[in-house]
Amino acid sequence: MISFFRKIRQKLLSQNRVTRYLVYSIGEILLVTVGILIALQVNNWNENRLNRILETKYLKGLQRDLNRDIDGLDLMTTYRKEVIDASLKVMKMNPPNTIEELQEANDEFLKILFWEEFTPNNNTFKELTSSGNLSLVKSDSIKDLLMSLESINAEIAQVVDHLRHDYDRYLYDELANFEWIPLINMDTLGLKNEFVQINDISSERLAELNKQAKGILENGTIRNGWKLAVLNNAFILGLYDKNREMNARLQELIESELY
Repeated sequence: MISFFRKIRQKLLSQNRVTRYLVYSIGEILLVTVGILIALQVNNWNENRLNRILETKYLKGLQRDLNRDIDGLDLMTTYRKEVIDASLKVMKMNPPNTIEELQEANDEFLKILFWEEFTPNNNTFKELTSSGNLSLVKSDSIKDLLMSLESINAEIAQVVDHLRHDYDRYLYDELANFEWIPLINMDTLGLKNEFVQINDISSERLAELNKQAKGILENGTIRNGWKLAVLNNAFILGLYDKNREMNARLQELIESELY
C-alpha cells in the first residue's frame, strides 16, 4: 500500500504537477490519520470491554462477600444478644441451692464466657486495593461506601479488642479462682467435643459447687465484668446495624451497575 502511494507521488512529480501532488499528499496524511484514529478507537473499545469484564467480576465478588457478611452478622447478633441476656440474668440471680439451680447458673456463665468474633469477608476489596484495580469500579458511590464499610469493620474490631481486654481482666483472670464449669463431663468434651451434663453428684459435692457459684455471683470484679459485657456488646450491636445499612446500600448500587 505504501509503495503504491509512493509511485503515484513520483508520477505526479515527474509530470511537474506540484499542486495535485500537494493535494494528494494532504489527502494521504488525512487518510493515515483517520486510520490511526480508527485503530486507537478500536483499541480503546477493546480495552474498555476487557475492563468492564474485570469490573463485573469484582462487583460479583463484592456481592458474594457482602452476602456472607450478612450471614455472619446475623449469627453474631444472636450471640451478642444471648451474652447480654445472660449477663443481666446472672446479675439478678440468687445463689443456687439445688443441682437444677446450679446447672442454670452454670449455663448462663458459659453463655457469657464463650468467645466469638465477627470476621468480615473483604477478600475482594483487599484484592481491588492491593492490585491497584479499585479504579476499575466506575461508581464513586460504591467506592466511597466500601471505604466507609472498612472503617466500620475497623471500629468493630477495635471495640471487640477492648471487650476482650475487659474479659481477660474482669472475668477470665478472676474466674481462675473458682470452679465455674463443674457440671460438664470433661472426658466426653475432650474426646468427642460433646457437652454432656453431669446430673448426679453427692450432697457434699453439690454443697461445695453451690458455694463456688455463690462466690462467683457475689464477686465484685466479676459483676463489673458482666456490666461491661452488657455495655460493650450493646455498643457492638449498634455498629452491626450500621454495617447492615451500608451493606444493603452497597448491594443496591452494585445491582444497578450489573443490570
